[in-house]
Amino acid sequence: MMEAMDTQTTTYSDDELTAALAEHLASLDRDDSYRVERVLKRSSVETTELVYFEGTGGGSLGPFVRKRIDASAQIGGAYGRLFAAQRAGRRFEHLPRIVDCHRVGDELNVVMEYIEGETLRALVDRLGATPDYARELYPALCDAVGELHAGFAMAGETSAPVIHRDLKPSNIIVTGANYTPDDGLTFSSLVIIDLGIARVWRDGADADTVKFGTRPYAPPEQYGFGQTSVRSDVYALGALLFFCLTGVDPKPGLDMREQCEARGVPTPLADAVCMSMALDPAKRFASAEALGRATRSAYDLSRPVRPPTPAPVRTPASETVLTLQGLQNPAGLPRPAASAACGPLSRVPESLGRIWNALVCFSLLVFFAGSHFAVFHPTGANQSYPTWLLIIEYFFFVDGLMVLMHFALLDKRRLRRRFALLDSYRGKKLAKLWLKALGVLLLCMIVIVAVANATGVVDTSAT
Repeated sequence: MMEAMDTQTTTYSDDELTAALAEHLASLDRDDSYRVERVLKRSSVETTELVYFEGTGGGSLGPFVRKRIDASAQIGGAYGRLFAAQRAGRRFEHLPRIVDCHRVGDELNVVMEYIEGETLRALVDRLGATPDYARELYPALCDAVGELHAGFAMAGETSAPVIHRDLKPSNIIVTGANYTPDDGLTFSSLVIIDLGIARVWRDGADADTVKFGTRPYAPPEQYGFGQTSVRSDVYALGALLFFCLTGVDPKPGLDMREQCEARGVPTPLADAVCMSMALDPAKRFASAEALGRATRSAYDLSRPVRPPTPAPVRTPASETVLTLQGLQNPAGLPRPAASAACGPLSRVPESLGRIWNALVCFSLLVFFAGSHFAVFHPTGANQSYPTWLLIIEYFFFVDGLMVLMHFALLDKRRLRRRFALLDSYRGKKLAKLWLKALGVLLLCMIVIVAVANATGVVDTSAT
């Protein structure tokens, strides 16, 4: 059941061999008792199914997830190690419980518990991207990866880190996630799934035997530039942090600092992302737990300052720190206001925000059409005005006023992530800018009307 690169020579007694054979035969018998409800995922090397176990008496158990893996591709070995560790009594808070794991020829069959919940991608799509993920959920994700890196060794064995190699939003299952103004973002549990291409780290190996991964979340060494290590998963965690903060996958090959700035990521959190995703593994955080602690500190630095000022965050002297821009000596730095602070809209799904924006834009287009008609098909008193004056009146003043009013109604979250300048204007600062623009518009209108009256273009005495 193990990968070729993870296999170790073990000596078994006759009783152990007999018990193992009996268990293997029982597993083969159970294979025919699983009813496939539906196929969840299929690839050239793996099929994932939702199954129920049908008992001889007519009852059923489930649902379970069954993976049928092509073992000749040298993947799936981590499931066997996890199964053995769980049978030996070890408990893993953030990993699924394996029910059965056996190999028949070149096919590895793994049956595990079905995890209720939603993927991290579905969660971010539902609640929207927000720095609030960095407060509790993301540090919990780092702890979950740290649990994987602690390895599956049993008593008396030397522990070696298990590298996931495919950490991405669809492989993180979150249960009971909710957002309230008082409690912020809360959740019940977080589980990492899909250990198909996970591997055990080997001291002295030059590169991975098998090269897989999801490009936006896979580090360079995963494609043949060296052996993957815990810092390879740290790279993927940095990409996941970027996804939680922006709602989009990072773009490989582009500078991460520029991507963070374009999306309005607060500087301390951007520092965490950039350090995690450094091309040189030696420049990344040394562990997932260190990244989790630094991200929580970065979140504290990014929160708006509210009186009374909360007590500074104390960190151990040995804590991994970021660059001078971010978390260098977090306890001694002031807390700047976050450029992407959470507001009431953070609790509204961005999909609804996009629908609302479409309605606002449609309303604006209706007003534009009305202005066009008033200029080129004037009625009433407008018929006596020259066309150039009507163009100034409707296309500049009326349409400008409508643009200001509709802009105030927009859901600006996506705009703030795209345009960093807009993100710097929030609350009273944005309201002052809006009022200034309105004042300039009205002042220009008054001046133009006064000049038109003075020159006789508009004669108000006739009305």
